[in-house]
Amino acid sequence: MKKTNVLNLLEELCQKLSITVKYDKFFGHGGYCRLRDKSFFIINERLSSDAKEEIFIDELKFFDLNNISVPDKLRELFNKK
Repeated sequence: MKKTNVLNLLEELCQKLSITVKYDKFFGHGGYCRLRDKSFFIINERLSSDAKEEIFIDELKFFDLNNISVPDKLRELFNKK
C-alpha cells in the first residue's frame, strides 16, 4: 500500500490523539470507533488513498484539535469539509 503525504500526516495526528489505526480487508469503508476506552480507525485497505484520507478527515474534523500541533495542510483540509 503506497501512502500519500496527507495520509501519513493523518496517521501521525491519530497517533498524537492516541487513536490506533488498523487497515484490513472487509466489506464497507470503515471509520472511527471506540471499544473499552480505546479509540480506533479501522479502514478498508482496498480503498484508494483519496478515499482513506476522506474517512480520516470526515471524522477528525469533529475532534478538538486546538491544543495539538496540526500541520497547516491538514487544518486546510478540515476547514474545506
